[in-house]
Amino acid sequence: MMIRMGTLEKYSSEITILVLVGMVLATLLIIVPQLLRAHHRTSEQRHAERMKSLENGLQPPPVDDRARSAGRTAALVPMVAVCAAGTVTCFLVAFRSESLLSVSIAVWSVTGVICLAAIMGGVALLGRLQQVDTDLPADQKK
Repeated sequence: MMIRMGTLEKYSSEITILVLVGMVLATLLIIVPQLLRAHHRTSEQRHAERMKSLENGLQPPPVDDRARSAGRTAALVPMVAVCAAGTVTCFLVAFRSESLLSVSIAVWSVTGVICLAAIMGGVALLGRLQQVDTDLPADQKK
């Protein structure tokens, strides 16, 4: 089936958005199952470690996910913000907005502030968690 050049020029914005949506969905279909498998393997390893500790008569190590959650949040917030800013910019370009430059500057400036705040907050939280863990006496540590 032959696509006329006029048709391609007429619907190039819509085609660009469809390609963008397809790429995002394909990425999600690839990444999400891999993340779920990695989480499942980690859970199995923790369980095996706890069972081995119990078999040997030792107190199993405590599970503390605070640092992992803080780091994950400090990484995911900037990723989502950049993806959202990129999507807005793609829509502006695809629909040939007259205010492309001013809106893009505003969107990417806000995205930069959000990313900076998330990273600084995550690092500060990790530092605080480390300080809390070192301030506790040995018998009270989790």
